[in-house]
Amino acid sequence: MKIVIGEHPAQPLITVEVVKSTAEYKSAKPLEFTHGPISRLSTMLQAAPSILVAGKASGKRLMEVVVSGDLAAAADGNGLRGFTIGAGGIKEHARLFEVSNLQTMINAAAIWQVASVVVAQKHLADISQKLDEIKEAVHGISQFLNGQRKARIEATYDYLVQAYQAIRAGELPNSVRNQLEACERDLLEIQHQLHKEYLDKAERRVMHKETAGTGDLAADIGIKIDELDELTRDMALCLKTRIAAWHVLSLYPGEPQLKLARRASIQKSVDAFQSLAQFLTNQINLDISGVKSWVNFNSTLDERKARLAEKCKATGRELSEKVYQGRTSLERSEGLLLADGQPTRIFLEFESGTVVGARQVV
Repeated sequence: MKIVIGEHPAQPLITVEVVKSTAEYKSAKPLEFTHGPISRLSTMLQAAPSILVAGKASGKRLMEVVVSGDLAAAADGNGLRGFTIGAGGIKEHARLFEVSNLQTMINAAAIWQVASVVVAQKHLADISQKLDEIKEAVHGISQFLNGQRKARIEATYDYLVQAYQAIRAGELPNSVRNQLEACERDLLEIQHQLHKEYLDKAERRVMHKETAGTGDLAADIGIKIDELDELTRDMALCLKTRIAAWHVLSLYPGEPQLKLARRASIQKSVDAFQSLAQFLTNQINLDISGVKSWVNFNSTLDERKARLAEKCKATGRELSEKVYQGRTSLERSEGLLLADGQPTRIFLEFESGTVVGARQVV
């Protein structure tokens, strides 16, 4: 006998059934069940043991709860029903439990919220890692990221921290969900501004102001490369923060087209970021070609050009590494989100109708 909650028995959101073997339970990962989503889930299913054993003697029992990762159809929490399924198919509700118990178990909004948060728990480690990376990068924000833009990135980071703490505590607050839209608009604006600044700075030729020699010119080209490198770090930070915000957004059920569009926009930014590596090389080579003077030995000119070319290559490699990190972070998040299509399996151990243990199959 098992209980299925969803729009249709063939498309369950949550399935609950008694299991007799303790082997999988013992090998599963222990979970904290005194608070958070597991506590809510266990409270919701308080009536389940008596329902599934149809009034038989109480005692210790293991129940497997399977939460479907595909929550899009249940995003509004409406249309959910409860079904009891036995060997002969769907059984009549009234023969197994009272209407009051049924209503407690299939409270649509509560089930949707609990199922969403249970699935979101699998993302805590990755979100935490992203937050650590953002926090570290914020301390290295360059002079080009002015006060207002820096404040907006830091504000987004603070909201993501709130989201992380809420998910860890067993919530997906609507207030954070709504704020993520403003965060994306701010970050996208900053990304466009930084990209334009990079192009403008890279295209602006370094003026040869010396009346004789190339020492100052070579130094100025070196400064230009350093400034472009700082802009690279700022763009990478903005991109990281956008990816983290998209990851959190994707934990909320529903809005599949918005999530796909957001992911495509971030991918477009990653590709644009990558294109800057060759652009950097082309523009700096034009500057380097101007390092010439009749008063310098050819060996001196060659040495200065070679040093600048190597500095440019190092900056290009750093940019490519930042692009790689962003692409990898995006793909890792997407992989975790796709994995949510696989059911989340949780074992609850009941004793006399009370949860005394909880474990998750990993």
